[in-house]
Amino acid sequence: MSRVVFSRLGSKLQVIAGNGTVIGSWNAANNVDTRSKGPWPNGVFPFAAYIDHPGDPPNSAYGSNGFFGFEVPGREGMGVHSGREGVPDGLGRSGFLHCTMGCIRTTDEATAQLVRTHSVDPIVSITVGD
Repeated sequence: MSRVVFSRLGSKLQVIAGNGTVIGSWNAANNVDTRSKGPWPNGVFPFAAYIDHPGDPPNSAYGSNGFFGFEVPGREGMGVHSGREGVPDGLGRSGFLHCTMGCIRTTDEATAQLVRTHSVDPIVSITVGD
């Protein structure tokens, strides 16, 4: 079973295969909107569901490859997705740096790999840390 690791300080998202091999590493951020319930807390969180967003372009809210949701106590709708390529937020950030309501935003390349990995080696958790 594979897992996802997000390093807040390194601004990197990794996908790690069940055998421990690092499949890849991509830019990612957890910049949150002032109206959100705050950043994703540190810890290990179980995978909940994958929600496909067919036809969504890279500049859409969730990007081209859907949403990977995780169970975060006290929070709803927490996940990993891409989106907002070329679309600035209120601070002028776009792409993976664009703010979210608590989610981790990464690149379309990263979420495409999450889809590929999950289909052969299901994702079971995400580890979030500083």
